[in-house]
Amino acid sequence: MSHFNSSFEFTSQGIPIFEKVFGGSAADEDIDLTDISIASPIEGTTELAVEECATAKELAQAVLDSLSSVSVQDLLSRTGLWCWLTFVFRDQLFSRDESGRWDTGEVHRWLASDPNDWRKGQRHLIRMPVQLLAEFGEDADHLLCGRPSVLPEIREQLTSQQDMFDRNFQRLARSLYFDSNNRKLKRGAGGKGPGSPRRLAHVRQQFDVTWDLASLDNATLMEMLPSEFDKFKAQ
Repeated sequence: MSHFNSSFEFTSQGIPIFEKVFGGSAADEDIDLTDISIASPIEGTTELAVEECATAKELAQAVLDSLSSVSVQDLLSRTGLWCWLTFVFRDQLFSRDESGRWDTGEVHRWLASDPNDWRKGQRHLIRMPVQLLAEFGEDADHLLCGRPSVLPEIREQLTSQQDMFDRNFQRLARSLYFDSNNRKLKRGAGGKGPGSPRRLAHVRQQFDVTWDLASLDNATLMEMLPSEFDKFKAQ
């Protein structure tokens, strides 16, 4: 467990070193977090406790606690912040391969892309959970109940377009797919068949042609869904 007196961001000198570490051409020790030429504090943030987190929601909450009153929306394009957070939480996000290098997978999981590029931006393992929790709170439970290291299918399907960032839509998805008693996804919520999140994304597009979904409450949206979603309503 580590503690920092604020959240930091890698500088223009620090980001290339971070990229080398996660690209496998530099070691963790090449990043000196006390070097102000590499990482600088973000004004207005408070202490960050880097502790073991069971879910993406727990990790996102730890970050939000540190960001305090600083607007997440204002920080989305601060690449250095998300790189720094990825580095300090690296043990919870990635494993090492046989050579000891970080097995990071796709680059967009660890290097935050342009936040306006939704298909790439939603893959980041810290920025997207923080953004979802800040914007939707408990209505994002279905997207954040997995381990921090996992980018679940349901998150990919239900955050891939900008107009999915609507509280009514995410509240509907939570009602369908999240088991509030056991704090996990309902059985079948990670699939691709009838009633799946993939299908909900498609149905949303169809509904959006006729209705203003943001103006409809959860009960009304539930009633509008095709019968293929009934199995999730009943769980």
